[in-house]
Amino acid sequence: MRIGLSERAAIAAARARRARRVVAASVLGSSLLSWRYGVAAPRALLIEPQDLRARDASFWPEVESGTLGLAGSFVDLGDVSIFETVAPTQAWQRSLHAFDWLRHVEAARDPDAEAWARDVVLDWLERRRSHPAVSMAPEIRARRIIAWISSASFLLDGAEADEFDRIARGMSLEVLRLSAGWRTAPEGEARLTALTALTLARLAFDDEDTHLGSVVGLLGAEIQRQVLPDGGHISRNPAALIEVLLDWLPLKTCFEARNLPVPERLAAGIERALGMLRFLRLGDGGIARFNGMGIADPGAIATLMAYNERPVPTWGIAPSSRYARLSKGGVTLLVDAGAPPRVDASGEAHAGCLSIEVSTGSALLFVNVGAPGPPDADWRSLSRATASHSTACLGETSSAHLLRHGGIAELMHAVPLFFPGTVRGEVTVDEVGARFEGSHDGYAARTGLLHRRSLSLSASGDRIEGCDRFEQASRSLGANEVPFALHFHLHPGSVARPLVEGMTSRDPKIVIGLANGCRWLFEGHGARATIEESTFLAGSSGPQPSSQIVLRGVTAGGAEVHWAVSRIEEMPAEPGV
Repeated sequence: MRIGLSERAAIAAARARRARRVVAASVLGSSLLSWRYGVAAPRALLIEPQDLRARDASFWPEVESGTLGLAGSFVDLGDVSIFETVAPTQAWQRSLHAFDWLRHVEAARDPDAEAWARDVVLDWLERRRSHPAVSMAPEIRARRIIAWISSASFLLDGAEADEFDRIARGMSLEVLRLSAGWRTAPEGEARLTALTALTLARLAFDDEDTHLGSVVGLLGAEIQRQVLPDGGHISRNPAALIEVLLDWLPLKTCFEARNLPVPERLAAGIERALGMLRFLRLGDGGIARFNGMGIADPGAIATLMAYNERPVPTWGIAPSSRYARLSKGGVTLLVDAGAPPRVDASGEAHAGCLSIEVSTGSALLFVNVGAPGPPDADWRSLSRATASHSTACLGETSSAHLLRHGGIAELMHAVPLFFPGTVRGEVTVDEVGARFEGSHDGYAARTGLLHRRSLSLSASGDRIEGCDRFEQASRSLGANEVPFALHFHLHPGSVARPLVEGMTSRDPKIVIGLANGCRWLFEGHGARATIEESTFLAGSSGPQPSSQIVLRGVTAGGAEVHWAVSRIEEMPAEPGV
């Protein structure tokens, strides 16, 4: 795909930022300046942070049986070092070297598990110079530091003196190397993780207070830059907030345990991020699947929510993150009303402009298919397409496009997203209910059409009305006949059936049965409806078959489709509904 001047300028700016960071890391990590970060010597551990991530009690029994499962893939453990095994996937390899599995071994509370984990860490340190390049990526090194510090007692309490010194010295060396190289971490969550790990290390070990102030300043500046004023992340990916919060809350506790003031920007960033997660939370307790959000541990989300019990506004739009929320009568409707982030922060972004997710009580009504987990990375590009979202698709193409130009994916460690350029959205409320009005120009250059979406939620929460319009972006453009499709993806727990068999009219009626037993009636006007197959990618067990309602038609210089979904109390049940 040809790219324009704006894309070229964005790529050039991203490359310039990357080049400056690489040069800075090279200079600061040189032998002349590396003394600034301390020396690689054993340190006494002053505090050990609590790991808020879930622990899998089945992990150690699997290891005992000769199997190591990471990132959804498994290898058989033989007599050779675990680091000599052939990694089945890059995600498995990254997880292995990040040691994010260490907490599962610790959960076994087994002397054999403790000895095995210690041997693996010592083996890793012994083979340091032969590990693959991915193991030295700043974000992987940061996760390794956090894992080792969080399980320090588990690793060190039963260690021999020589083993203790080797592990403690290895931790210090990892901290020194990350201190010099954190600037080369990819934009976004990875860089926050790197600075969080450095702050934790300087806080947790004795004789590091001289370095603590500088790294706290760096972390605070990065939080201020990446966590937007409304609490969203610059990537617009809610999953990034979950991951950093699971690190920041224990870090905050460590400051308190050391009787040190919690850095103001850290505390403020935590409060803002928790508020945004609550804003994006649906009735089932999960987070809306926008812009890279996929599988999320319900326990982790519940844990985070316990740290912020402030009420969520029933309606409104996040001014920086550009997400809208309408909530009435136990029904919550969320809208993606923003453009993709800048190029070097858009590697996880989706072409889901004006897409919606809706929950009613504890059940999900309309969803996006979500981002897949590491074992199902082949679905990644499909999950980012507009057709995988509950929104309008024109000409069977996406409203944004993936940019695979000039090695940009290698530079960003991901494939960035471009367009739409202009996205508008606003929320109003009155005694009748709440209303959202939005538009985007993602299709204007290719079809000459703008997409406008109006949504309203009744005051009782028992009816949602929508209108999708396709209008000429300019009066000088001629009438174009472009096929359109409005997608309404359903959760796997839902079933959809036509109210009348042989549904052929342009005013279809479809009954939707939800997992909680509630039923809703979907009505469309101005397009033909079909019930089609879909795939929900954000399930804990991997991709799951699901269904979707699709309204199809053709524009002739413009088109307007009205639809509504209403809660029904007494309705003759169709088979399977």
